[in-house]
Amino acid sequence: MIRKFTMMAAMLLIAVPAAADFQTVSRAYEVALSDLTVPLSQNGQLLFKQCDVCDTESVRLTPDTQFVVNGRNVRFDRFRSIANETSEADSIPVTVLHHLESGTVVRLSLTVK
Repeated sequence: MIRKFTMMAAMLLIAVPAAADFQTVSRAYEVALSDLTVPLSQNGQLLFKQCDVCDTESVRLTPDTQFVVNGRNVRFDRFRSIANETSEADSIPVTVLHHLESGTVVRLSLTVK
């Protein structure tokens, strides 16, 4: 009986940290490319709308922001030119990974045909 109690107590102690409060660090948004405005420089403000009736949000790009096109990392200028030259922007989703505490974009990714 003591062995069962000891095992139960040990399992409970292991489970307690797992029940701790989680804190959201980043949030991902999937928006249409047509609802995204890429700034002229990598240190500018990215503008996007989560939905047609939502307010425009502004988040900051930094030199550490990653830019991904079709699963491959690209430089900012390449990402910007692809985003601006792509037709059918309404049907192309862009994922914006936003670090909430710093208010910066961690990663921008899109898939084009």
